[in-house]
Amino acid sequence: MNSTTTQPNPTTPRSTGQWLVDQRNAGATPEEIADLLVRAGWSADAAADTALRSLRSVDRHRLLYHGLCWGAGLGSLALGSALHLAIANPQHLDDRTTMALAITVAIVLLPIAATCGYFVHRVEHEDRFAVFSPTRRTLFGWLAGCTAVVGISRLITYLYQLVSSLVGASGEDLGIDAIGQVAVTLVIAVPLFAWSIVQWRRSNVALRSLGRNVGDGPGLGNGHEYLGGGDQR
Repeated sequence: MNSTTTQPNPTTPRSTGQWLVDQRNAGATPEEIADLLVRAGWSADAAADTALRSLRSVDRHRLLYHGLCWGAGLGSLALGSALHLAIANPQHLDDRTTMALAITVAIVLLPIAATCGYFVHRVEHEDRFAVFSPTRRTLFGWLAGCTAVVGISRLITYLYQLVSSLVGASGEDLGIDAIGQVAVTLVIAVPLFAWSIVQWRRSNVALRSLGRNVGDGPGLGNGHEYLGGGDQR
């Protein structure tokens, strides 16, 4: 993206801010702005933080991202809990009640997540700035972290049961059930974690530039043409 805006004075925050506004109004994404700043001599972290200031303060798609991430996270947790209980073949009424509740939560939340995901896909296809939403970045980061914690803790629990059954430490034959519990954990947690971490990375301006050389962004000119040596923190 070529720019004809004036160079900001690195000692004058207002000039830098106005340059960011001009770049945003010209259609530059935070990723492209960060690329220009890095090429002008800024550190990658400072360039990424500054580039995000070009975004509008109002996040118009916050509700969609909340619906997608909360629906996917809690819905998957409920589905996994229901499957774990089903494999354990609950005999007590309390366990069956818990399983019914988990199934109900999954039935409600997973379609909500799917619907929000459909509209999020449309929004991000039409609005190239939506992927840089702070709400999006935060929610997917939390989803990845929570999925990792819950998935690893459950995996350790059921893997321990499996090993105990195999070596005869538990005194019960839980081999088949334990294998099923481990499989449920892996089938749900691994894809959810992989998806959420990829989406979080897409929203992270600094990480997006790690896989390419500085200045490889589409249509960018020489960074020094626009910035006369910025804040090189």
